[in-house]
Amino acid sequence: MSEPKDPETTKYQRGRLIRVAILGEELLGWGSGKRMFPEILQNYSWTTQGKSYSVTTEFIFDNDILQGRLTTKEFDILLVPGGGVGDGQAIMKGFHYLKSVRKWKKNIATFIQDGGGYIGICGGTALITDLKTAKKKPRTFLERQYNKSALGVTCVSSYYKSLAFPLFYPFQKNHPEKIGATAYVFSFAPGTTSNGAHIHTGGAPIDFQLQKNHPIFSDVKQDTERIRWWGGPALIVPEHPDREVHILAQYPSQDVSDNTNLRIHAWRYTGGIPGIFSAFFKAARYLKKQNNSLKNLFLYTYYLAGNWELTNKIIDLDYSNKASITAEIYPNENKGRILLCAAHPEYMVWWNGHITEKKSEDFTCLGTGLYQWEDIASLSKDRSAELTHTWWMVRRFVAWAAKVPDTDLPPIEKPVLTKEQSFLSKNIIWDGSLQNQMDNI
Repeated sequence: MSEPKDPETTKYQRGRLIRVAILGEELLGWGSGKRMFPEILQNYSWTTQGKSYSVTTEFIFDNDILQGRLTTKEFDILLVPGGGVGDGQAIMKGFHYLKSVRKWKKNIATFIQDGGGYIGICGGTALITDLKTAKKKPRTFLERQYNKSALGVTCVSSYYKSLAFPLFYPFQKNHPEKIGATAYVFSFAPGTTSNGAHIHTGGAPIDFQLQKNHPIFSDVKQDTERIRWWGGPALIVPEHPDREVHILAQYPSQDVSDNTNLRIHAWRYTGGIPGIFSAFFKAARYLKKQNNSLKNLFLYTYYLAGNWELTNKIIDLDYSNKASITAEIYPNENKGRILLCAAHPEYMVWWNGHITEKKSEDFTCLGTGLYQWEDIASLSKDRSAELTHTWWMVRRFVAWAAKVPDTDLPPIEKPVLTKEQSFLSKNIIWDGSLQNQMDNI
């Protein structure tokens, strides 16, 4: 891909300040990794070929978007994290008949059509795209919401073979495996390293295949890169797109369900309605004891509902060789850029280890975990090698989406945590409490 010649690019030949709006609306009481992005991006700067670039970030919320604050005069990029932001929005913005939802979608779409950049991380990808499934059309509540949340500005689609809430899927008695990738989202107990440390390890680090015909990855030495994956979709590029679009990375040729270190079996919820009612009161007491907000009551009820039983059915993702990162340019004179990443380059990775099913206990629930990583390689002393492993990728995504010339993208480097950032490593180690465990689901 040659260096773009559009006016917005040539305007900044001497460098510039890149203004990133980070969507911060965590819905349904569900947390996210949004706090990671200011650590990666705020005041980050680099100089190349006599030009200096720097990044500033600001959280914006639904009211900001509804009130018209998201404009190219104020921001260059909208970055949408996953989890409680992207996935939460994808669920709630599936109620597209609401006037406020339609206005919210229109304002984001207009920002991109006016030349703004969009970066979707995991759920932020699901939010902007329509959804394709193994069936002809989305069937479950979750699939329909994800499909209806689409903003109508990307040619890329998300793909899940099937998708449903682990607790509420009505057909789980016979088909618990149909919950699909959500099995990897909510259900992990803290993992263990070879030297006995207990760390938070939801999802899995995956070695994605890089495509080097795009400037973001063209100068990367290796052919694969390990990125944290936490239930994100695969991406589908149309056979005849209406715009310039590139696949930047793909899932491994060996599907997750065929990898003995990564595959998991489906669990079936057996607690019924009484289990949910019991969890409701248990969650209310727990939140009161922890002096936690009652807005988290729904989420904690979800986490604490039990019991669950292990089945012999494999969670089959059907992701083999499908796209995981794409980059596209909106087809009008403003050439807004859209970067979609189904994984989490803002999160830590680890090496070695495998997933095991937790032993059946007297009581099982999502909050205490159904799966667990074991035999992970010992972490580096300050954990920065694992935590910052793909921060360079986030910075390059931002630069490209902001129309920085191809020759000026940030360097590929593995930063070391500053003293001010050292608190981030504390979120890696489990402190032994249920609160800390659920905070890191």
